Amino acid sequence: MRYLVTIESLDADGMVPPKEVAARIENAVVPTMKMLMDWEKSGKAKCGIFTGRRGGAMIIDADSNEALNEMLQSLPVWGFSEIDVTPLDMVEPRMKFEGGLVPMLKKM
Repeated sequence: MRYLVTIESLDADGMVPPKEVAARIENAVVPTMKMLMDWEKSGKAKCGIFTGRRGGAMIIDADSNEALNEMLQSLPVWGFSEIDVTPLDMVEPRMKFEGGLVPMLKKM
């Protein structure tokens, strides 16, 4: 199964001290980016970081919803990010389905 996944950093209420920001980057953000690079190298995902924003998007191939959930929960940023998942249809089966609608719709 293929999924579009976006991850956005949740903003903390108020000002966060610079040392806490540094710790979050060091202990969660950089390790997450390393994991995403590993996923790309293994062919599990294609990832990109949003320009000028704290977040990113990826296309992930996973065996099931449960497998995707396990992958996402393993990310160090899991606890303080908003993650949005959109299941994707494969193009060829969807093209056949859409093409099959044409004759039916023309008869209406």
